[in-house]
Amino acid sequence: MFGYVLANGQALSNEEKAVYKAHYCGLCRVLRERYGQKAVMALSYDMVFLEMVLSDLTGSDEESGTERCVPHPVKEHSYTVTGFTSYAADMQMLLGYYSLLDKVHDEGKGKEAEKKMRELLPSLEEKYPRQCGAVRKWLEVLGENEKKNLRDPDEMSLIFGRLLGEIFAYDDTSFFRDDLKALGCALGRFIYLLDAWCDRKKDKKKGSYNPLPDGITAEEMKEMLLDAAAAASDSFERLPLDQHVFILRNILYSGIWTKFKEEKE
Repeated sequence: MFGYVLANGQALSNEEKAVYKAHYCGLCRVLRERYGQKAVMALSYDMVFLEMVLSDLTGSDEESGTERCVPHPVKEHSYTVTGFTSYAADMQMLLGYYSLLDKVHDEGKGKEAEKKMRELLPSLEEKYPRQCGAVRKWLEVLGENEKKNLRDPDEMSLIFGRLLGEIFAYDDTSFFRDDLKALGCALGRFIYLLDAWCDRKKDKKKGSYNPLPDGITAEEMKEMLLDAAAAASDSFERLPLDQHVFILRNILYSGIWTKFKEEKE
């Protein structure tokens, strides 16, 4: 379900592309260091966006360097790590576990990987009880509604939005907690709706659950996505961001629409 919150590279300068890629590589580096090489498979640009928002918001120090890695063994590439890269990596693993668990339930695949990732849960739950509890709670609600075949995209997307909102609100004591939670919630709604739109044909063919009503048009879908995107933008613009604000705006106002435009065409 993740992988939709990414930049529109065509609208970024070469310098901005380099900065964005360095943050991606920084998250990849921390995932490898904390969880091993296979953890990189869980990496998504969604958590890069979160890391860049939080580090920009708090003025977190950045550590930059160059390295070679398994995917890029020949040429050195730049990476950037901030005070929130570890948090983004932990949240990536938390979400990655439940995504894998869903795959095991639906397809019966990845049982060994799920078992290994399950061993990480106790430490994550001890460190992030609120976030872990929220992910578990709202995924259970989604699962119950799917069993009831609830075809209500607004309600279902809001449930997923509440889940992501708790992850964006990294600290209960933060002055910007409410805006971060609202930003995460709106983005969660957008992600859920866009994922349903992209999967609608496959789900219909397989007879799998999809919250969208039969016969929904691209224009109707666009209206729902616009509502979620507008709410995300409203919360985003209340945050005092400056260092990477042009990259983040590119993601929020252009990049997140990439997959919808591809599907629409």
